[in-house]
Amino acid sequence: MSYDPARRATPEPASRLRSMNMLLARNWWALALRGAAAILLGILALMMPGVTVATLALTFAAYLLLDGVFAILAGIRASRHHERSLPFILEGVVSLVAGIVAALWPAASLFALVFLIAAWSVITGFAEVMSAWRMDRTHGKWAWGVAGLLSILFGLSMWVLPALGLLALAWGVAAYLIAFGMLALVTAFRLRRCHRENSGSGGGMATAA
Repeated sequence: MSYDPARRATPEPASRLRSMNMLLARNWWALALRGAAAILLGILALMMPGVTVATLALTFAAYLLLDGVFAILAGIRASRHHERSLPFILEGVVSLVAGIVAALWPAASLFALVFLIAAWSVITGFAEVMSAWRMDRTHGKWAWGVAGLLSILFGLSMWVLPALGLLALAWGVAAYLIAFGMLALVTAFRLRRCHRENSGSGGGMATAA
């Protein structure tokens, strides 16, 4: 029997792609919780009357810790189904480490806070764009891709916001959290709909376009 390397090589990437899309659809609830937490804390940041570096750091630390926990929970569920859990766990660990640093040093300098938020935003933004690139179009691919680009742009803009004052920095963080949270919710509910459709029909997940 002849060996055809092209025939053997093609199913594996497609299988991995289907597995990733099924994993995202099953864990839609974790993304919805991340989006809801972002919106709530963004509104809280807008309502802070006497904003200081310490209060801003603690507010953002709370979001990072919640975001990290939800991402790690999604990774644990993925590992139990013998699917790829590393992207979720890595993103969760990065968020947890950044949240712990912000919580332990709430009175750090404005430069330190800006550097922490910017680094976290750019790293997670690239991770979100890469995961969106491999998502199926029916799963809210565009919303999650825009959320990733928003995170990257926000991280880069953090170097400009402090020059406009602490209040501008607080409003910038609040606007980012609310916008990111809304995009995350859009993606989560698209994933939820696809998960229900696949559970009801018993069919396999469509591959990414």
